[in-house]
Amino acid sequence: MNLPYCFVFNHVSETGAKDKQYNLSTLAVVRSLGRRKVPVVLITTNKTDAVISSRYTKHVEYCPYLHESEEKLLDFLLSLTQKYPGEKVLLPAVDECSYFVGKYYQQLSEEYLIPAPDWNSISQINNKRFQYASADSLGIPIPETYFPATMEDVTELSKTISNYPYVIKPNVSFEWKLKTAKIKARGKKGIRVDNAEELLQRAEEVFVPEYEFMIQEVIGGRDERLVTFLGFLDEKYEPDSYFIRKKIRQCPIDFGYCTMTESCHNPIVLEQSIKLLQLLNYHGIAGVEWKLDPATGTYKLIEINARPVNTTGCAIASGVDLPSIAYFSKIGKPLPSVKEWQDGQRWAWLAMDFWAAKELIGEGKMTYRDWFQAARSIQADAIYASDDLLMSLNYYFNVVKSIIFGKIKNILK
Repeated sequence: MNLPYCFVFNHVSETGAKDKQYNLSTLAVVRSLGRRKVPVVLITTNKTDAVISSRYTKHVEYCPYLHESEEKLLDFLLSLTQKYPGEKVLLPAVDECSYFVGKYYQQLSEEYLIPAPDWNSISQINNKRFQYASADSLGIPIPETYFPATMEDVTELSKTISNYPYVIKPNVSFEWKLKTAKIKARGKKGIRVDNAEELLQRAEEVFVPEYEFMIQEVIGGRDERLVTFLGFLDEKYEPDSYFIRKKIRQCPIDFGYCTMTESCHNPIVLEQSIKLLQLLNYHGIAGVEWKLDPATGTYKLIEINARPVNTTGCAIASGVDLPSIAYFSKIGKPLPSVKEWQDGQRWAWLAMDFWAAKELIGEGKMTYRDWFQAARSIQADAIYASDDLLMSLNYYFNVVKSIIFGKIKNILK
């Protein structure tokens, strides 16, 4: 059976990057589809995209940089349809691509089948201000959050708020991955502040006029209180398949990227996630993150990701193969819906989880023995896969090399 091409739309945020760029959500999507004999075309911005070396990437197309010219990128995507015959599926794998596909959904849907949200939906999800407004309209708990437009607004806010600590985060997540904001934010997803003076200082450091940010209460408790819904909603906004996982660690701890997680069941997170996505007329793969607030006993919305998330591999390892479910649903050959899974199935990004564990070891909250035992219990690694060995070994070779050379540099200083 000849299956339609799936164009997996990735976007390396930094042009001219020299180091290999590993996007975990993109890799999980490519492997999911490739294992089911789907011909994968990776659309990416440059040759630093490590997913190019996956055995499941059959074709690579280098696209224009979205932030330089949306018109050129749209023309490029439309012109690709002449090169690949038959039906084609376009699946955005990262935030920028989800935004772009949603914005130009009408034009792109004339050439591609798209298991992703249109502009009506993505325009509300792309900015966290609207995410929280939507949740609030349903009576779903949200963190105390402020949206200052200028540094003057921050100054006034610093005189009134007192429930420290707070965290400074971008309203539009991918904007902090762009070079100007990334330097100011020091590569972090969020910046914690513990008093008014620190709030003013750090807000001044990260403030870029064209990029909005928000100031939000830090919900108490560590990473294990973070629970995420991963699911695929069909064209009628009904939940076809879904999965829930809880975070074990992230790096940096508290405001970083997930490095170890495991499957679980949580009826409150399930209900709130579906209600919120249906309000937004959502179609496609989504990740909705929540945190249990120990002060109120409620799960508060952290964010909606309108695309496959980094930990999609955990769902796949637990039997909920969301990328393939989305693809086959869109070509009219749906796979069986999956709404049950085994608890305790662990996924890890081991190379990064070690550094997260090291932070906790430094705080006396765990030991190296604890980490080794946890590492032995995982069912899937973010990068390593025995059926994609060359890419896996190359990644870990580079990790070891960077550690060794890093130590040598420190010795020579």
